Amino acid sequence: MSRVTGRPSRRIDSLRDRGFRGGRIAPHRAMIGLEVSRWLFVDLLVLPAMFSLAVFVLLDPMLSGWRWLLEYFRIPLGLPGVVATRVVELGPLSFAIPFYSAVANWPVAVDLRSGWLFVLGLAIPGMLLRGRFVPLAYFLRALAVLQLTAQVWFSIAAPPFTYSLASYTAGLLVCGVVILLLSPVLVAFTYFIFDFELWQKLLLATMLLLHLALFFPLQAIIHAFVIYRGSLLAMPILFLAFGVLLDVFVYVALYGWGMSWRSGSTLDSDDRRIPVPPYRAPRMTPASGSYAITERLRP
Repeated sequence: MSRVTGRPSRRIDSLRDRGFRGGRIAPHRAMIGLEVSRWLFVDLLVLPAMFSLAVFVLLDPMLSGWRWLLEYFRIPLGLPGVVATRVVELGPLSFAIPFYSAVANWPVAVDLRSGWLFVLGLAIPGMLLRGRFVPLAYFLRALAVLQLTAQVWFSIAAPPFTYSLASYTAGLLVCGVVILLLSPVLVAFTYFIFDFELWQKLLLATMLLLHLALFFPLQAIIHAFVIYRGSLLAMPILFLAFGVLLDVFVYVALYGWGMSWRSGSTLDSDDRRIPVPPYRAPRMTPASGSYAITERLRP
């Protein structure tokens, strides 16, 4: 403490950023000013345009692969009908979306009773779980509320339902195509702006696109199977909790993993260096054959 100003001295001020093991505590990347350069414009404009163009060029082969996956799992899952195709126009783009032609039934009394038991199976553990299971308890409560609203609506409503299984499956895959086209822009403005190497940015964007390209058809297949077996009563909870929201969680998981990578920039090489290991005093053990003083003085 300075005797003149009453403020902490420079030495004490420099120790604020030191950890207990001697390493420097670097500020989080989100707290560091963004350095504007021509390379930043390359990362924000050129890289996302390159990935979006790659998705556009490979769109037809990817949709053919989706159609093959839907047809491959149709017979083992017992889904009737065929894998049909619907041409969707999205601005200047037009692409053929595969979907199942199977028809899901309106929930009957057996389906409604099973749904009420499912609500209880979600609500009771959600109310009883405590401690470290509180996040899981809140998730189960949210699912119970979603299913409860579906139970009440299907109990008082009359057919037909607004969405069929075919339109739902096709809509889910249309959302997948839109997400694939827009994902490079999202990655650019949330990850490319940070001080990572070029190969790290390319790797994260490539992994995200490849993961989603395989995830979307498998997600549609599982949803179609559950809705066909469980009636239209299962559609609301699947769409609201395990639809686009689950796709967002995929990006959040990969983004969190990518943010933990170390880069070769000054921030990681200097400020985020591994702290010095703590000092450990040598263990003092008596030499073999030594005796206490009282033992030597004893006659």
